[in-house]
Formats: sequence, structure tokens, C-alpha cells
Amino acid sequence: MIKKDSRENCYMETDVSEIGSDESVRVTLVEEGYTGTPCLRIQIRKHESGKVYIGPEFPIEYAEELIQNIKTLTSK
Repeated sequence: MIKKDSRENCYMETDVSEIGSDESVRVTLVEEGYTGTPCLRIQIRKHESGKVYIGPEFPIEYAEELIQNIKTLTSK
């Protein structure tokens, strides 16, 4: 489900608690990322504290390539 953060950026989370820490991986669409253009940001959110840790941002024009790279790596 798509949610909005305090800055009105859309994000989605994947709960990864079953493999270790009680946390989720968050992917956020940031309208004005580090390049001043829309980016995808990947972060970790700790469930207990709610703290979100700063993560990398990727310009959205690279999203398809990043998805393909993940698919390739996970199919090995």
C-alpha cells in the first residue's frame, strides 16, 4: 500500500523482520532528490523506535535498470 511521509512523499515498505531485526525496507519517491529532480530513496525503518535511516537516492530514470540488476543478482 502506498503511504505518504511527513513531507508528502509517497513510499512503500517491505517488512523484513523474519530475517533478523524488527525493521522494514522503505522505498520513497522523492519529488526533489539530491539532483533536484525526482528520485527513489531506499531506507531502513526500525519498528520499535520508528526511526528511519538515511539511504541512497537514485534518479527515477534509472529505476528500470536497478530493478533488472536486482532480478539478475537474485536469480543466480
